[in-house]
Amino acid sequence: MKKLLLSVIALYTFSLVNAQDEILVNPILSKKGENYLPEMDDWAISFNADGIFEYIGNAFNGTLDNRAPGVDYIRSNTFVGKKFISDKKAYRVVANLGFNNNSRTSISSGLEPANANKEVKTNAFDVALGLGKEWRKGNTRLQGFYGADVLLTANSSNSETTFNAISDGEFIQSTENKSGLGLGLGIQGFLGAEYFIFPKFAIGAQYTYRVGFDIQGNSETTTTVGTADPVTSDNGKSSSFGLGNVGIASINLTLHF
Repeated sequence: MKKLLLSVIALYTFSLVNAQDEILVNPILSKKGENYLPEMDDWAISFNADGIFEYIGNAFNGTLDNRAPGVDYIRSNTFVGKKFISDKKAYRVVANLGFNNNSRTSISSGLEPANANKEVKTNAFDVALGLGKEWRKGNTRLQGFYGADVLLTANSSNSETTFNAISDGEFIQSTENKSGLGLGLGIQGFLGAEYFIFPKFAIGAQYTYRVGFDIQGNSETTTTVGTADPVTSDNGKSSSFGLGNVGIASINLTLHF
């Protein structure tokens, strides 16, 4: 919440800095007569701007250690599409498709088999889709907005760790974990503000609060040691109802056309 308030304060400060220019012209029109604010029948696309801020920070100080504010909208790399049905109302489509597949190797250590090469393979997917509605307040370039989305989510992951002898590459043991399919249904409320720095181009911050039901499919672990037969243990299913992704803030860029 603190990060969101700081972001809103920064947007408001930016609007005050530009107040002198706005005195000379209509506050919602550019000097070329272009409308800054969204209008009925406009389309818009909004995306998370954290990576952009991190890149700019790295460019200025020449390091790779910068981090954007610890923010995320639902999940990173989420896109929100909008269709304005009036100047102050819009339907929303939320979409996120996340996939991960990687492999890494190292030398065993600690309680792991001695003198062994360790290989870890992981793959996962995480999908979120939603529909919602947005309402807007304000008649200047600083706009507030609020609304709700209905979200469907799905996810699954799999990891396998294998140990082979360094000397001859002989198989020692492996462990594979499968999470099972996870499904979720929720309603997410959102509240935020944005400032139109250019006509139809805004930077904003928002805060979300989700209530939902989630189920996790049957997960299992399979262990194989040497030439013995694999042993599989069933870890069961799970379900939950309550608050998730509570207090998630994000900084977004939105383009209207």
